[in-house]
Amino acid sequence: MWKAVVVDDEPKIRRGFGRWIQEYGYPFKFVGSAANSQETLELTDNKDPHFFFLDIRIAESNGLELAKLIKSKNPKAILVMVTGYDYFEYAHEAIKLQVFDYLLKPVPKTDFFKTLENIDKALRIQYPDLEINKNYYENKNYSLLVQKVMEHIHDNYYKSDLSLEKIAKNFNINKSYLSTLMKEELGYSFKEYLTRVRIKKAKELLKEDLPGIKMYEIVLKIGYQSQHYFSRIFKKYEGVSPLDYRNKYIK
Repeated sequence: MWKAVVVDDEPKIRRGFGRWIQEYGYPFKFVGSAANSQETLELTDNKDPHFFFLDIRIAESNGLELAKLIKSKNPKAILVMVTGYDYFEYAHEAIKLQVFDYLLKPVPKTDFFKTLENIDKALRIQYPDLEINKNYYENKNYSLLVQKVMEHIHDNYYKSDLSLEKIAKNFNINKSYLSTLMKEELGYSFKEYLTRVRIKKAKELLKEDLPGIKMYEIVLKIGYQSQHYFSRIFKKYEGVSPLDYRNKYIK
């Protein structure tokens, strides 16, 4: 996982950014925060972070000078400079230092998450041989995370309350990130993939012609609550109603 450090002399900012990183979850790990240069350099040595959110102005220090020190220890470290409007001129200097990006306070959560997505893309390029990337291309180009999510869906498709939100929470990852990842790798949204799994299982049950099993019982077994809704979805995917499909295999 990509390890992150937050550097700011405001405790509220440190806690807030740290909480957002934890909320976003995979592939990021919040490994610590610092209020000054000494704490930052100690974290750099002890935790070996991949990237930093670094306030341009911190107590008793210049964030830009600290950025140079971090880069001297780890040239690959990604630095995102954080500044208030009063220090906008420092942001331009930060760009000259080839920092990755800068954010203006107060930082919207959406901007913060977008920055995390960009950091993930950049780090995958910087560290192509890292385990996180090795797993990314295994098993038909499915990442390890997507493989685990697929397994989870196959194990829990029968639960009517199975949702993207619950799976994201279960894997401690951001819902939007998971949705995007599934669409990119599988070619399906979460909802469509779950529907395909359920329809496949329904076809198996319909073919088996289990003694005494009713259509509504099959509906419940695959995670749906409405027989009408199931029939409509089934016909959309298979071109025939569940009853016609069943009759096709029952003599």
